[in-house]
Order: sequence, then C-alpha cells, then structure tokens
Amino acid sequence: MKVKLPLLIIISTAYPLSSLAAGAWIEGREAYNTASEEHEFVLRGGYNFEQGAGIMLTNAYNTGKLDQFKHSYNELEGWYPLFKPTTEFTILPALILTDNTDGSTVSPYVDFNYKFTPDFNVTFRYRYNNKNYDSVDLNGDENKDSTHQFVMYWNLKLNDKWAYTFEPDYFIHVNDFHSKNGKDHNWELNNKITYTLTPQWKPYFEVSWLDRWNQYDREQYRFRTGIRYYF
Repeated sequence: MKVKLPLLIIISTAYPLSSLAAGAWIEGREAYNTASEEHEFVLRGGYNFEQGAGIMLTNAYNTGKLDQFKHSYNELEGWYPLFKPTTEFTILPALILTDNTDGSTVSPYVDFNYKFTPDFNVTFRYRYNNKNYDSVDLNGDENKDSTHQFVMYWNLKLNDKWAYTFEPDYFIHVNDFHSKNGKDHNWELNNKITYTLTPQWKPYFEVSWLDRWNQYDREQYRFRTGIRYYF
C-alpha cells in the first residue's frame, strides 16, 4: 500500500496542542545536518479548528549539499481532542500517513497534555510507526522496520514574544534492526525557540542532537530555521 498525498505549502516538526491557533496556516523550513553535511527543505500547511482538532500536509525535499532538489516524502496528519477529563487535561488521538519512494508508513499516536499554568504545559506522546514495506534486517531477512516512539513536549511561554519547547524523543525498533548508532534504540533531543514577530508571523529556530551516526563516526546535530504564517 502506498499513500499518495497532494502538495500543499507547509512546515515545522510538531506544534503541541497549546500552541495551535484556530485557522489556516502555511510554513517553510530549512534544516542542516552536521554529520552528513546535508540539507532538507520542507513545505507545510494546515488548518486548526476552534475545538483543538487539526489537519496538516507536508512535502519534504532532500537538497543534499545545496546541489540538488529531490523529493523526499509526503505526509498527512490529523488530530482530534477526544477526551477532556478536566479543563487542564486533554487526551488527543491522531494519525499520520507518510509516503516515500520505498513505501508508506501509518503512524497512530495519542497525546496526553496537561496545562500546569497558562504559560506552561507538558505533553506526553506515544506513537507507533508501522511501516508497510520490507527492509533487510540484521539477519539478512526481509522484515518491517517499525518503531515505538516516546515523546515529551515541555512548552514554556517566556513572555509575549518568546516561547521555548524542549522535546526528547526515544525510538525502539520492533524487529531486528538497528538505528544509525548501531543499537536497537536511539534518542533525539530537540530545543526550539519561537518568536512572535506579529500575530501572523512566527519565525523559529531549533537545535537537535540526533544521537551518534556510525556511518560518519560522528555525533549528528541538526539545525532548523523556519517561519509560519497564520491567515
């Protein structure tokens, strides 16, 4: 099964529940990975509904060392705040469909968001990345390299202009596969600063540690810069 998704201008990684304003938006993002010395360009767009539901479309391109422009993947994501036991606590199920040249991945996830104060909230996410195509595993067999993904978003509004998000991700391979660090698990640590230039324009900058990549015998760091526009 392959999921064919249309192109729509979009960007950004993940915006936690509390940061979403109602209405349509578009975004653009550039990323640079230090170990591979490669770039990625992403276009993204979506719509956030008043009650907290939303939909997002993404197109990503591998721009190499700024010497190419190759399509990387398409992604469609939707979420809905299904349960709200209290005014501070929200349970939000969602689904991501990803399509690339190898095949498709279906990734259901659920968010548990708690607002400690109007300026500080935390989201815990469990996501299962179910790949619908086979790859060669450590034993030389054809198998699906699906993963469990555990994420936390620590979202802090510093003032009327600045906001900070710390996002640790932990991945565990379901079958006999290794991550780029040569282990059956890996970490990603993301730090993101968002600036409210105007109510419509919100640029951001993100620095991430993507664990060790044995292929390059180096730690992989990623720098992202982007801007989102709200209509």
